[in-house]
Amino acid sequence: MNRSIRSSLFALFTCTTLAGCDGGAETDPDRPPAGGDPKAAPIVTATRVEAAVVKPSQTALRLVRPGEVEPSRDADVASALGGFIEHVAVDVGDEVKAGGLIAKIDTKMQVAQRELADVEVAEARRELSRLQNLGSAVAKSRTDAAQTRLERALAQQRISQIRATRSIVRAPFAGVISRISADRGEVAAPGAPIARIIQLDPAIVSVSISDRDVAGLAVDDEAFVTTGGQAKRLRGKIQRIEPTADMKTRSFRVEVAIESGAAALRPGMIANVEFRGDDTTERMVIPQDLLVTKLEANGVFLVGKDSKAVWRALTLGSLVGEQIVVESGLSAGDRVVSTGQRALSDGDPLLVTREGRCCVGGRIVFGDPRSVAQNDKKGPPSSDTKPAAKADAKEPTP
Repeated sequence: MNRSIRSSLFALFTCTTLAGCDGGAETDPDRPPAGGDPKAAPIVTATRVEAAVVKPSQTALRLVRPGEVEPSRDADVASALGGFIEHVAVDVGDEVKAGGLIAKIDTKMQVAQRELADVEVAEARRELSRLQNLGSAVAKSRTDAAQTRLERALAQQRISQIRATRSIVRAPFAGVISRISADRGEVAAPGAPIARIIQLDPAIVSVSISDRDVAGLAVDDEAFVTTGGQAKRLRGKIQRIEPTADMKTRSFRVEVAIESGAAALRPGMIANVEFRGDDTTERMVIPQDLLVTKLEANGVFLVGKDSKAVWRALTLGSLVGEQIVVESGLSAGDRVVSTGQRALSDGDPLLVTREGRCCVGGRIVFGDPRSVAQNDKKGPPSSDTKPAAKADAKEPTP
């Protein structure tokens, strides 16, 4: 019995001693795990981005904007004198020639006034001639008074002729009557419109163009017009570009003249106008959203040879639609970061998840066979690199 108790006490004492010896040791958080390399580099995060290989391309402008069909000329014809409308010679839709009769307003009265002025002129001439024939028998003052009366009668005759001419309303140019505002028997106020005349040859399509796009247009540039009522495209040219912008819309009015096929157009029609520039010079152009703006300059981030972000300042030229011309700073074959560039800093490590080429139709194209071939030459991706899931995410990379 005593032997059993002594064995139990001995075992308890041994366990307590061993526990006390081991309890004094603490785990060092800075100590590398067993078997680890104490000189291993810290983990560095790489930014997932997309990139595009750039090369020069044609910069010919192709811009499609809505417009409205307008007459090339229009006028409200009226009589400056007003009066009784004796006759209206036209109706809506009638074609008139330049100088063609539109209406007569108080013409009979004005003609009578002119005839009265003619009589007064004839009488004044006879009186002056009679006094001049009498010679010195007549006082000079009477002769001078007769001369003045004749001059006054001649002036009144000219006024009567002008009033009689203006009582007949004529077309200022060849065109079509689009509206009649008065009818026979009415009394027109001075300057009140009698009819409206428009000229549709050529027809004009007016388009509002933003300040970003108007820089790529010029007078005589070619344009194509289509309307909802016909599938045929009508050829035209830019006739006028307003020099100042509309103060409300901040856009510029551009007029396109349609010479052939204008008969199918009517004022007020909505049309689509396609502008095409003649310049097909190859230049380096990139989408504007690739640019990164800094205090010192505008530029882009490139994918460097060591897969690090490289900031490149650019000298920019004119706008071509949604693209911008790069005068200097880029070379063919440069890999420009196209997604995630605004979160980068110079020297950031990059993980390119997708690469395309720039630009086709102003856009970056992915999956191009040449881009795939370039990626194949670089070899398979590192086994430590995980597949991309989303741009701009951070990926730990050894």
